[in-house]
Amino acid sequence: MLLWIKKHKTLIVTILVAIGFSIYCYGCEPKVSSLTDRKVRVNRQELQLELDQIINMAQLRMASLDQQDKFRAVVLQNALVLVQGQPLNPLGIITAIASVYGIMQGSSNLTKVVKDNRIKKRTNNG
Repeated sequence: MLLWIKKHKTLIVTILVAIGFSIYCYGCEPKVSSLTDRKVRVNRQELQLELDQIINMAQLRMASLDQQDKFRAVVLQNALVLVQGQPLNPLGIITAIASVYGIMQGSSNLTKVVKDNRIKKRTNNG
């Protein structure tokens, strides 16, 4: 047996190195620092989930900014109408209130759609 091992030691070492390398490649997946916490290391799928979460949060905040801009535009338009000296129009006030309500409802629906899409992506990826 000892003579056989001495005779085939290069083959045995080669097989052991190949087995060790294949275990290393299969068992040790690459990891990087997390986007949210530098102490935590994450793999590719976890990093993609964090990136999607950050992008969705940015979309929600952009939707909020759009809502605020639309509301400000409506208020400024109504203020310009009043400053121009035109008489107060009750129908115009009702229309302005309805438009503000519509803008608020539309933006809340947009926020809900973005949140639902984020949840769907999580369930599909996870």
